[in-house]
This record gives sequence, C-alpha cells and structure tokens, in this order.
Amino acid sequence: MGRKIVRCLLLLLAATFLAPASIHATPGDLYVAGDTMILRYTPTGTKSTFASGLFQPTALAFDRNGNLFVADSGSCATTGGSDCSRPTKIYRFTPTGTRRLFASTPTSSILGMAFDSAGNLYAAAGNILKFAPDGNQTTFAASEPGPVGTYSWGLAFDAFGNLYATAAALGPTDTIVRFTRSGVKSTFATVPSGALALAFDDAGNLFAVVDSGQTILKITPSGSGSPFALGSDFGPIAFNGSGNLFAGLISFNSSEPSVVRFTPAGVRTTFAVGPFFPQSFAFEPTVEKVRNVSARSFVGTGDHVLIGGFILGGNSLATNAVVVRAIGPSLSQYGVTDALTDPTLELHNANGTIIARNNNWQDTQAAQITATGLAPADPRESAIFATLPAGNFTAVVRGASGKTGTALVEVYSTQ
Repeated sequence: MGRKIVRCLLLLLAATFLAPASIHATPGDLYVAGDTMILRYTPTGTKSTFASGLFQPTALAFDRNGNLFVADSGSCATTGGSDCSRPTKIYRFTPTGTRRLFASTPTSSILGMAFDSAGNLYAAAGNILKFAPDGNQTTFAASEPGPVGTYSWGLAFDAFGNLYATAAALGPTDTIVRFTRSGVKSTFATVPSGALALAFDDAGNLFAVVDSGQTILKITPSGSGSPFALGSDFGPIAFNGSGNLFAGLISFNSSEPSVVRFTPAGVRTTFAVGPFFPQSFAFEPTVEKVRNVSARSFVGTGDHVLIGGFILGGNSLATNAVVVRAIGPSLSQYGVTDALTDPTLELHNANGTIIARNNNWQDTQAAQITATGLAPADPRESAIFATLPAGNFTAVVRGASGKTGTALVEVYSTQ
C-alpha cells in the first residue's frame, strides 16, 4: 500500500509542477517539407500552408522552444543543375511563421537535422555539421572513404544523447553509426544500401528507411534489425506523441497517398494524399515540461522498493533532458536517522522495460551529470541523465546488497 501511495503522490506532483501550457500553434501538428513550401497537417489530417516561397526545403527540426528550423538548399533550383554555387540556408520560423536566417553553409544540400538537449543543431551534409544556438558552425564528424562514407541523410538522438547517423558508402550495404556526446564513434548496425531517414520510438528502437526507400527496418537497442514495413518508396519518417510512425511517399495525383501512418503493431492507414513529394517531417512539440518532483519513503528488501512515476510532455522529436536521482546518505545531515546508505536506481519506460540503471553516480555519466549542476553530494548515491520523449516513466530505488533505509527519489528537468 505504501508504494502505491508514493507513486500516486508523485504523479500528482508531476501534474502540479508542469510549466504553463504552450501558446504555440498546435502541439501534435505534422510539418512536411516538400517542393517549395512547408505544409502543416492537424492530427485529423486537415492541411494548410505554413510557409511558401522557398527553393528546396529538405530538412526540418524543432528546437525545444517550438521554433521550426528549415534547411533550404536552393543550390540548383533556379539553374537546372548547371550552377550549384548557391549555399544552403537554414531558416528559423517562429510558431507564428516569422522567418529569420539562422545560418548559411556552402554545401549542396542538407537532408537530415536534429537537436541535442543543449540546443545545438546537427545537420547531415556529407560531413555532420554542428550549429551552436547562436549559429556558429563547426564540423562534428567528417565524411570518410571506404565502409563509412558520407553522412548524407538521417540523424537522430537516442534517450541518452547519443547521435545516430546514416553513412552511405559504395557497395551493397550502408552503415548506421553512433556518436557519444563527446564524439566517440562506433558502428551500430549494417543495413541494405540506400539508407535514408531515422527515427526513435519511445522504447529506444531505431527505425530506419533502407534499400532506397523500399523497407522500413526496426532496429532494437542491441543493433538487431527486422523489417517493419515493405514495398513502398518511403522517404521521411517521424513518430507522433502517441507512438504512431508517419512515413512520406512520392505521390503523383490526388488519389495516391503522400503520408501514411503505422500503428505500433504495423497497421497502415493513409493520412494524406498528393500530389506531393515529401522531403522531411517534424511534429509540433509541446513545450511544457516537468521541472522538479520528488518523494521520500522507506526502502526495504524484495518488492518493498521506492517507486517514483513521472509524466513528460512533448513528443518523440521534442525530447526532455532530465536527471533522475536516488538520494540516501545525504539525508543524514537533515536529521534522517535511518538513511539508506547505498541506494541503486532503475529507470523504466511505460512498458516496464529498464532503459537505464545506476549504482554509484560517478561510475557512469559523471561528466554529463556534473555539468547539469545536479550531481549528488555523496558518491554512493545514484543518478541517471537521460533525454526522454513524451510519455510515462518510473524510477525505482532499491538498496544495494539488501540494504534498507529511507531514501529520496527526485526528477529534475535540465532545460
């Protein structure tokens, strides 16, 4: 009974401490880049034009404040391919549609963009470019010859701030690579050639359009892939806040689908029809976030654990950077006589799957946690930094080696 009371209390607190609702357009609307415009679709499929007069909008990404960033190549749009000297421009659109130039870069096109939790914009343009919030540009990863190749299409961040990119190379296969927050690269998966867009679901599975648009693969966190959808010329993909996958298709008339929707079980329906050539997707985020929530209880053995449930707003492309902490030894200085001397921490998603665990916070993610200013005071205490999509999550506090005592579970937004 005690565990249920603590969980319900924490859920109520999460509702209480959410930031005020966004005054932005409509959270959950789908933005689609194609031709010379940006279209906006409501969740029911009603279409309107958000922006027009662009050259070749090829990539979209929302920042955490609800501004839409658009990569507009324009390199060969007015010359028929004879002159590709026009630089790609990245525009920032406010929710009301006001456009300002964010950055300009001398590359033919950008086909994938994604934001990290610190507000830096990453763009796939052969190299992977990194744009600071003020627009300053650096190269995050350079293209390479051989099996790695060029980073020309999809970019996506997982819940822990690792960047995934499709690397196209000459040959029958392409590579999906993973970069840590510090830029250390490793191979995540080898996929059929023609790898295009990437998107994560809230369970940590990576979906990838491969085989030049003929297959959508579902790749587990361990790198094992299986077909999720087959048989169409898929282009951009993105998840909405309900866990449905949206995919773009080339359509030549008003009876052909230009956007289809897949349920998590893979059931496909038509969301919008053409004619249209979608290049990129992005969902309007909900910018309300949990700021801080906590609960204290006695931690026993077995199933007598401290459970903290919390709910995050936004959607799969508007991620929430949080630090979850399990505090024990530090409570002694506040008069707690039975403080848990060595707490451990697990973070579960809505399906109950453990997506992260920690014992002593300095053992993993020490630099990331310290940088947030939320490092626990005692090295025996636990903490997890994660960048999470919208949804329900649960933090579970146990005692290491069967230890018991009073502990505190906390969730902080770092944004």
